[in-house]
Amino acid sequence: MNWKFLTTLALVAPMLGACGGGGGDDPPAPAPVRLCPASLDYNTVFTGGGGDGELVKLQLDTTKMTWQISYLESPIPLTKGTVSPTRKGQSANGTLTMETLLPTQKLNQCAFRLNGASLDPNRPARIFVGEGVAGGTIPGAEIQFDGILGQGAVPDTTFPYYPFIGFSTIETDIANVAGTYNQLGYHQIPSQSFAPVTVDSKITINADGSWTECDNVGINAGKCQQPGTNLVQSADGSGAFETDNFPGQAKPTLAPTPVAKGYMIVGKLRGQNVPILVRTGAASAQPGLDPQTGLTGPVADDESGISILSPQSAITQGSQDGEYIGVDSQFDYRTTALAGAQATLLDPFQPSQASLATALDLDFTQGTPGVVTSIHTGAAAGSASTGKFVFTGGVFGFLDLTTPQSPYFTIGAFVQ
Repeated sequence: MNWKFLTTLALVAPMLGACGGGGGDDPPAPAPVRLCPASLDYNTVFTGGGGDGELVKLQLDTTKMTWQISYLESPIPLTKGTVSPTRKGQSANGTLTMETLLPTQKLNQCAFRLNGASLDPNRPARIFVGEGVAGGTIPGAEIQFDGILGQGAVPDTTFPYYPFIGFSTIETDIANVAGTYNQLGYHQIPSQSFAPVTVDSKITINADGSWTECDNVGINAGKCQQPGTNLVQSADGSGAFETDNFPGQAKPTLAPTPVAKGYMIVGKLRGQNVPILVRTGAASAQPGLDPQTGLTGPVADDESGISILSPQSAITQGSQDGEYIGVDSQFDYRTTALAGAQATLLDPFQPSQASLATALDLDFTQGTPGVVTSIHTGAAAGSASTGKFVFTGGVFGFLDLTTPQSPYFTIGAFVQ
């Protein structure tokens, strides 16, 4: 795949659109269409999910250049060396700086650094804003725990930030979400040395909130079951749907039955629903009742992460072409350029670096409607596909199992 040509074309296109034809009699070119609102304030609330299993509200003020985040639900301990209390009910804030390192001003004016949000000064936290969607990163954390009854020790690990996607408009009536979906995602289990966990399933949601998950991987592979309580409006007032006693894809470290919760945020973009489902793991080191988690400990059911649901309906080749931006499971920013039966994942801040690019060939045959399979460009003839794409509302999810022990996952939102 000629990824350099594709990238050059994608980056030059917006500049061409802003230029006249050069002739003296040509009418002035119209002002370029913005990729995001000209201004935002705290009246616009982006409700979404973090790759760490958090349910978050993000607010930006692009006049005062400030940001604010509210953690509505969280598995992330507030203090290193503990598992509870978590960041649930906490907030964080800071100043914004407009990005300058993207290839065009059109892109830079929709990207912001969240000053003070990253724990690594060399890896700033960034948010990319579109029409109705915000994606990027939210504050990270340093996590460590000695274990519970000799089990579930969490190695001292610092995450500079966590991936995030949120929406300014969400669906709050479960009847309007009813349907059959493909689900792709990625979890981690802190108490198992942050073991990565793949999410790959079919989900059917009914108008009354009952639902069924048929797993393709994990400890329930090949089974169809309702994995938690009915989906209902969460009591936290976020507008998300909650399911309790939500099992993970791997065996919990210390829990006879699932005690984690699931929160589904259903963004509304391009006339479509974009369901994002986070698993919010739970842990308690107290032998009695933990007042924050409501658990009688000790308990460690801390598998947490994020997934995307997309309609189980066929995708036409070319219908999703364009540039998307997001953050991957390796905590790197990624631009994904889709053109016909090819895709390229790039570092948006270093798009010319071939060593940072991944080229993919796409197959739109779709043995499962809505799942476009992929293979790395240049793979040996006859090689089996290793990746899966799903799409809805200008957002995609991509899961790649080229190295099954180290699954790769990213969610990207359409830019242009």
